[in-house]
Amino acid sequence: MTVKARTPRLAVLLPVYNGEKYVAEAVRSVLDQTFADFELIAIDDGSTDRSREILDGFSDSRLRVIRFPEHRGLVTALNRGIRGSQSELIVRMDADDICMPQRFERQVAFMNAHPEIAVCGTWTRQFGDKGGVLRPPIEPEQIRARLFFEWAMDHPSIMMRRAFLDRHKLGYDDEFRHVEDLDFFLRASALGNLANVPEVLMRTRAHAGETSIVHRREQAQTEARLRVRQLRLLMPIVTKMEEEFHIRIMSGELDPSNLPRAEQWLLRLDQANRERALYDGASFQRELRRQSYRLHAQAIGAGPLVLTSYRHSPLAARHEIRVREYAALIIRLAIIRLLTVGRACKKWLRLP
Repeated sequence: MTVKARTPRLAVLLPVYNGEKYVAEAVRSVLDQTFADFELIAIDDGSTDRSREILDGFSDSRLRVIRFPEHRGLVTALNRGIRGSQSELIVRMDADDICMPQRFERQVAFMNAHPEIAVCGTWTRQFGDKGGVLRPPIEPEQIRARLFFEWAMDHPSIMMRRAFLDRHKLGYDDEFRHVEDLDFFLRASALGNLANVPEVLMRTRAHAGETSIVHRREQAQTEARLRVRQLRLLMPIVTKMEEEFHIRIMSGELDPSNLPRAEQWLLRLDQANRERALYDGASFQRELRRQSYRLHAQAIGAGPLVLTSYRHSPLAARHEIRVREYAALIIRLAIIRLLTVGRACKKWLRLP
């Protein structure tokens, strides 16, 4: 009689494409987890380097490798991994990142304690070419509101319920290649609750070969399409010029002279949400205030008039930490001015 193998609680999806530099460290960080009831599915996406040899070098029975004969892309690899697993929970992992030892244990405990959460991520620490800790919002309503403007979850850190994916036939869409995670989060947040565990449980590597650098232009263009899609859900009637202006605000390409117009646009978004109630009101207003500060911080090099604009901003006026942010703008302006003076003096001293 054949004994059917027990399905592990977690299926960890690890797409690999020419990842020989980092994949061994990534795999070890998964296999060394304190929570051991998982299978690690590495999808070798047609690698032409030593990735296959490195994966074959691991003898752990929890590691299973799916191989593509040619490169098919991240979306195909992820969807294949989802279809090729049966576990209750599906976990994401990138071949150049590192899991903290208790990542799975903490996330499983969170999902056990919060059955209403469909997808949970974590806070992450960047290392490599740049550092810092990414602390996205924690609560579902905050995440939904943040996603209207920018990313609100770190994709390699997420854990998903299979039942949620199956119920809504959710997967990754190749139409939004290089921002497939943002598209997934936007669709998922409209159907269920997303949350982030407020603990650094992942280390994500910043390097010259990552998607946000290699495919920067295509990523920006595709993200713009998603931003317009979300805008039309909130404001069904918008002009082409309004869409373009909205994208300039979102992408940080706004000329300082357009700050008053941008403020009015943010207020219009607030009014639209009041009418349609697409997002939690308080959460959406918090994000609008955050965007107002971001726009003024990006424009601070234009001089003191930016400080005046922020001081009189109807969005900033309702901000609970406005004084601290205003002080930060003043310091930022002072540093810019000092650097400008320093460069001028350096140039002058070099004159004969």
